[in-house]
Amino acid sequence: MIVVALPAMIVATVVAMAAVEVWVRWRWDDRNGRPGFYVSDPLLGQRLSPGYDGWFAGVPVRINSLGFRDTREYTLDKPPGTFRILVLGDSVTFGHGTLSETTYPYLLEQRLRGWRPDVTWEVWNLGVPGYNTATELHQLREWGPRAAPDLVVVGFYPNDFSANDDITEPTVFPRIRSRVQAVMQRHLYSYEIYKRALLTLRWRLMTDAADRRRLESLRDDEQLLVRAEPAASSPDQQLTDVDYFDDEAVNGFVCNPDAGPPDPHRDRLLTQLSADSAEMTAWRRSVEALQQLHRDGRYRLMFFINMAPQPCVDKDRFHDNGAIEDDEALQAVLGKGVPVASSTRAYLHYRPSQMPGAAGHSVGNANRVKADVLFDFLRTHVLPPLLTNRS
Repeated sequence: MIVVALPAMIVATVVAMAAVEVWVRWRWDDRNGRPGFYVSDPLLGQRLSPGYDGWFAGVPVRINSLGFRDTREYTLDKPPGTFRILVLGDSVTFGHGTLSETTYPYLLEQRLRGWRPDVTWEVWNLGVPGYNTATELHQLREWGPRAAPDLVVVGFYPNDFSANDDITEPTVFPRIRSRVQAVMQRHLYSYEIYKRALLTLRWRLMTDAADRRRLESLRDDEQLLVRAEPAASSPDQQLTDVDYFDDEAVNGFVCNPDAGPPDPHRDRLLTQLSADSAEMTAWRRSVEALQQLHRDGRYRLMFFINMAPQPCVDKDRFHDNGAIEDDEALQAVLGKGVPVASSTRAYLHYRPSQMPGAAGHSVGNANRVKADVLFDFLRTHVLPPLLTNRS
């Protein structure tokens, strides 16, 4: 009986899933964008789906066949005369909400090409929304041997302190499950329906708060894939002329003379860095592993701090308010034998109103400032010996 019933059940299930998939595609609203931006990964949890061509955070996004954000295709084998830079990071590096041609890795490549057109520059944007220092470390261990980079830039944003759990090699079953899930995510428009139904069932049966959070996160993820033409065509996306304040104007600026020094009890980066917590210990362990790869000569590596000072709103200026001290403390941790660049000081020379998203998901002009800072640092401190050795 079982011999007959089991194949019949499998066939019925496949037919039902096919019918659901046809129905979902038939009813699909193009304004919802294309699903399958992420695919499951047994080691890193998730990665970008190779070949994805849709929308994310209000802008069109193309993921190339290697699985990182770029409209161009590359070969893993480096062509002669090529200088390849891998930029690791999270959503800030990926370019959450910004056009591909105004992400800071892309703008950096344009600056490098203008500076040294005799070199074939490749700047790969390996940023993935949701990644942190631990996942970036393992991402380098995966990509490094395959891509053979001449330089690795590790982007940092303050939320990278969180969830730097030890990443262990998965066993056979998790690998198989992840691979099956990745295929479903890439090819089934109905995948999210099954996922939502399963989480809802589990939550109703077990009232698991974690499942409720996953459901809320699932809704948020779906909203990120919705087409949003106004966001893509917003003036904030444009690279425009901006006001610039010289060093004298920056040093002489005071936001509020009566405000006094920064509140020492405010949740500052300096306080987080000095905390002896499990979270900070895990983050430091990942940083030290990256630094060791650099010291061992495995990769030429540097850190890039994606931060900005606070705006003085009524005067449309950035001001210190402890940001420089925080930045210096972070550079001291990251810079143990490794070069470090930071965008924090640079923003003091500009108006917040002309630097959209500078303190978070930067857009347009704010990304240009980051690219300029990184370019100037590379040209001055990092690239000269590397390019000399190549000639």
